[in-house]
Amino acid sequence: MGNNWAILIGINYYQHHLERQLNYAVKDAQLMYDFLYNFGQFPREHLILCLGDKVHLNNKNYPLCSNILKLLTRDLNPNRTGKVDRLWFFFAGHGISKNGKDYLITSDSLLEDIDLRIALAVNEVIACLRKHQDAEIVLILDCCRQIVGSRYFGNAIREKNLGLTKNSGITTIFSCEYGEFSHELDNKKHGSFTYSLVEGLKQHTLPVQLEKYLQLHVPNLNAEDGKSINQTPRIRIDSISKIHDFLLPECATISDINEIIKIAKNEELKKCFEEAKSLYQKVIEVPRSEEEIISAKELAKKAIERIEKNTNQILKQDDFQKSSRENKKQNSLEPIPNLNNIEDMNPDEWINQRKFRIPSLWNKIIRFIFDEDD
Repeated sequence: MGNNWAILIGINYYQHHLERQLNYAVKDAQLMYDFLYNFGQFPREHLILCLGDKVHLNNKNYPLCSNILKLLTRDLNPNRTGKVDRLWFFFAGHGISKNGKDYLITSDSLLEDIDLRIALAVNEVIACLRKHQDAEIVLILDCCRQIVGSRYFGNAIREKNLGLTKNSGITTIFSCEYGEFSHELDNKKHGSFTYSLVEGLKQHTLPVQLEKYLQLHVPNLNAEDGKSINQTPRIRIDSISKIHDFLLPECATISDINEIIKIAKNEELKKCFEEAKSLYQKVIEVPRSEEEIISAKELAKKAIERIEKNTNQILKQDDFQKSSRENKKQNSLEPIPNLNNIEDMNPDEWINQRKFRIPSLWNKIIRFIFDEDD
């Protein structure tokens, strides 16, 4: 089990905005907690729940702005946690864009405050997460919900303002596109996004496949509950090199592995051998031992052996071709024959007896000399 950590925030109760209460944000945070513990192999003591409702009002991690900042800057400081392998930050609640900045609205936020001094600035969250330079970081934002029963609070968080997530080692999962709303479902007692995300991660841990799953299932769940189908989850990866990385290798399914093998085979056919080997290696390193996965690992090992064999053959061919080119070059630069006694030699006799392949230019010169003498 790796050194994995997560902060999981769900806020139903906003003490200064009773008209903006939510119903299932707390349950969403609890659902993600259960998933990471039972499936993701996150140690229970490394899962920090911040639940914002009246039941948890006296909890030390109640999601006040100061409490969350303390967790990010002090409790999860790299000096305390050591080298972290995976770090997840999950937020279910209200979000807002104000004065050109994006904020997560904490339980004690006051929207009338022009400077929004009591709120969690998204860029501060990202800066704190990025202190863990070697960690695989996932930022999940389930916010922007419309009216009561939806997580919307004024201007929606703008994806374009989250530029710090780019090239920063952070994978960001949005519950919806900018301008859309993230709905809560009475029939599931959860937000449609978080409910789908947890179910999706049990089947797909590759970002592209997971995003497709979310974009199919979230609108369907919304429709079943009479909500708008215009909700499009998005996954943003900081680097194209991570597009084939498992979000949670411990949860990688045979579907994930078969997809990686398929991509690796395509790379192999294109003779992109290093890329193919890297993909096959991902399969071998999956920390699971089910029979199907073991078979896939064996296939990946044989594929790497095949690639190395082919690579060696190609290197030998390259060496042979290089050697042939060098020999040809040397032959084309043979020394000019000794011409001291050439005047006593008949041209035909000289041509028959020569021991060198005379370059064409010298051949012409010699023939010209003999012709002139004639």
